[in-house]
Amino acid sequence: MDYDEIINRVGYFRNRAGYSQRETSEMLGYNSQFMKTIESKKVQLKVSTLLEFCNVVGITIYDFFYIGTNFSENKKAFLDTFLALPENKKDVVIELMKNLK
Repeated sequence: MDYDEIINRVGYFRNRAGYSQRETSEMLGYNSQFMKTIESKKVQLKVSTLLEFCNVVGITIYDFFYIGTNFSENKKAFLDTFLALPENKKDVVIELMKNLK
């Protein structure tokens, strides 16, 4: 997914939540033109702002990236399980996967 797709998704989820750019900007605590500058790519979207945006429009960061993609249930289950592991166990899984290739 490239930056253009991320910005397209911002607009999609903002509209789906029924918020204008102005309303969303204000709910995020920025000036009323903030979302316009993000969606027109005049300002780079920060990860922290994306996380706040997801809270405002009522989705998870997971939803943001995977709704509307060809992401199978097996991949979702694997990712959920992997993300729940402690860091040292993630390293073990990654090594195992490399050996299975």
